[in-house]
Amino acid sequence: MTVNTLRALLRFLWRDLRGSQRMRSLWVFAASLILGIALVSACSGLLQLVQGSFQTQQRFLFGGDLQVSQRSPVSDTQLRWMNDNADVSRLLELRTMMGTESGEFTVVELQSVDDAYPLYGAVTLQPEQSLQEAVGLSADGEWGAAFDPVLAEQLELSVGDRVSIGTVHLELRALIIEQPDRSLRADVRGPPLIIDQHALASSGLMQPTSLIDYEYRIRTPETPSLWRDRLRASFPEAQWEVQTVDERGDLVSERLDQVGSVLLLVGFSTLFIGGLGVANSIGAYLQTKLATLATLQSLGSHDAHVALVFIGQVTALGMMASSAGALLGSAVAWFSALYLSQQLPIDMRWTGLLPSTLLSILFGCLTALLFSLPVLGRSLSIPTARLIRGLQDDNRSMPVRYVMAMVLTLLTLLGLLLLLIPEPRIALAFIVALTGMTGFLQLVVAIIRKSAQRLSHHSRLDGRFALRLACASLSGKHTSLRPMLLSLGTALTLLVAATLIIAATAHALTSTVPERAPALVLYDLQEADRPAFQSLVRSLDGFQDLVIAPLVLGRLTRVNDEWLQHSDVAQRALEANDEQKLSYRQAGIDNTRVDRGSWWPDDYAGPPLVAMEDREADQLGLQVGDRLVFTIQGQELAATLAAIYSQARFETSFWLEAVFSPAVLDPFISRNIGSVQLDSGTDGAAVSAISTEFPSVVLVRTTRIIEAARSVLHNASLGILAIAIVSLSASILVMASVVAVNRQRQIFEASVLHALGTRLRVILTAVSYEYAMLAVLLTLFATLFGSLIGYLALEFWLKLPTIEVWFSGLLVAILASFLCLTAGALWLVRSLSVSPAMLLRSGAG
Repeated sequence: MTVNTLRALLRFLWRDLRGSQRMRSLWVFAASLILGIALVSACSGLLQLVQGSFQTQQRFLFGGDLQVSQRSPVSDTQLRWMNDNADVSRLLELRTMMGTESGEFTVVELQSVDDAYPLYGAVTLQPEQSLQEAVGLSADGEWGAAFDPVLAEQLELSVGDRVSIGTVHLELRALIIEQPDRSLRADVRGPPLIIDQHALASSGLMQPTSLIDYEYRIRTPETPSLWRDRLRASFPEAQWEVQTVDERGDLVSERLDQVGSVLLLVGFSTLFIGGLGVANSIGAYLQTKLATLATLQSLGSHDAHVALVFIGQVTALGMMASSAGALLGSAVAWFSALYLSQQLPIDMRWTGLLPSTLLSILFGCLTALLFSLPVLGRSLSIPTARLIRGLQDDNRSMPVRYVMAMVLTLLTLLGLLLLLIPEPRIALAFIVALTGMTGFLQLVVAIIRKSAQRLSHHSRLDGRFALRLACASLSGKHTSLRPMLLSLGTALTLLVAATLIIAATAHALTSTVPERAPALVLYDLQEADRPAFQSLVRSLDGFQDLVIAPLVLGRLTRVNDEWLQHSDVAQRALEANDEQKLSYRQAGIDNTRVDRGSWWPDDYAGPPLVAMEDREADQLGLQVGDRLVFTIQGQELAATLAAIYSQARFETSFWLEAVFSPAVLDPFISRNIGSVQLDSGTDGAAVSAISTEFPSVVLVRTTRIIEAARSVLHNASLGILAIAIVSLSASILVMASVVAVNRQRQIFEASVLHALGTRLRVILTAVSYEYAMLAVLLTLFATLFGSLIGYLALEFWLKLPTIEVWFSGLLVAILASFLCLTAGALWLVRSLSVSPAMLLRSGAG
């Protein structure tokens, strides 16, 4: 091919494309790609920005290169070794109650810092001052505190107000504008309140049995893992937990990768649906180009020249649509990152979005080619004589060179998919699931077509020509069933599953949980204070019930005589330094259900038995009957694993990892947890009364927890709804492309039926019947599989029942399929609603 020939073909390609810009099929093509690529670009771009920022600032986020943690201060010898080998900062953290001058109390995460804090970054305060000035002792002997903006909002606090922590009174001297290590812990245990370590010592909260986290942040130029090895070699008997910044970074990166992979899969699923629209749109476009094809071939153009023109048009359109979608998605990612930057340190430079944008454009072009090549291959191989007569050959096989091009494009797309999705296993699972779903849907389509064919010849349809015609159309090789089921069926399935999950969660948060939840949940009740505490609570106005259970901290050290710290299984070795929350099984302390094994009798008095929480047990690979050894306060406690239980996610406050048979933990009890049932509206006064007498007891009002959960659910629902709308929009575009690609055929068939004497009303009735049957099939398909997905997620992930909300998925499926297919049917009916003469002329043309 000469350069002049190539130039001439490119000029013709562009002129022909410009002359076709009014065609609806090309706009459907572009819109189908834009929607899918926009989602892919938005998800991958946001993930790129967050991960890139995290990698560059993880030391600031974690506060050091290493962290040494335990429930008690390290010894003088250990601290001296640390100071000799690195820069050290000590941070003490505990949950406690903060009281205001107006008598209100709320839970805070109390942080006591030294002069070296923070090792990385800086704490920004308002009004501007050093952290030591904000928390130090004033000239008149009053300690200060720096407080989080959340506290200012919740309790209407401002600089200069006084608050109380335990027995000490503090002046709020500064608002915390930026705290480098807060972002990854934000409000998990309560809004932060920073005070001086000497103020904490004088508060009366540092009791021997208090739950205080001692965190020693380490800054060293040495490789963190090597520094840890030297620390362990120097103190081999120490029971502390030592984490490096790399390990903690890997954990966060893994979580980000998992979330990002799931979001990207939603984008790729939408792009797959949009790909069906691409294929149908190109089919509809080529139907209008049969005369152009015939002209080019009649004038002696080579197959390669013709292929270059039309494949070039697809590539050009794909490039433009993909670029628009990628830029739109990148803008969404940038604005999302801008919103998140209020809570996370995110680098907002546009250059961070460049790799994901370019990859998204490439992915879009290849997707357009992959879905267009089959249609192009068959259309461009039709003999010239058939093209001149306006005939197509749908049974013609695709030429080998197009098959090879498809395989190459598909392999390239799979490689890009593995490159874009951070978790390769999730990407492979998606490919397998997509292949399996496509094969299954093909089987469903074949069954439905066969059934429709048999029904069209059934004697019961005698005299019902319109219904028989609709069944025949549904069973034909040009039926809309396959693309409709693949696109709308997939989108509606996602919508039904999302509806069920949201409805069940909303029902739990508005009905089930508030009815069962206690008014107050309490932590850190000292055993010595228990009698007086019980007496006070029972005297409160509105008191209904009080449940108290012990809380003992221990470590699982051996399983069936295998020491976990020496285990070859990485998960077991990591678990050796983790503390477990241990207690007794007691009504009113979390809602649990045995999944494996069985509970012991209430009056059991035999050898020690233990039940483990399912997530903990599965991580360690435990089985009912295993022999477990716990280390509690330096003593070993052996017990047999009798049961593995799961917890109701929305009715769990304490998340106990293990519960023991009666009396086993009695020698170790020093603190308790519990719940208080009160009349509605009396919880505020109860918190004030209890916190005044017992300032070390942490009280949480469940109404606030439920309100926070509802807020999270609302935001999550909006996100899921937005994704479902985008997916449904892509499906509607596919439906539009199906109507467009079948329009000429249906006009031709309608003209033939008119010539045979069939009234237009009968034809339109047949179209209505066909789309009504499609709506029923889509509703059944989406309800069945969407409900199955929703049930599995609710039953095994959220632990919520579906009985009360099962109908919501069905209603959504009926409404969505009715609206979508009614719009499609009206569009098609309008196309056919012309005079018989016009219809015959259209069919002849």
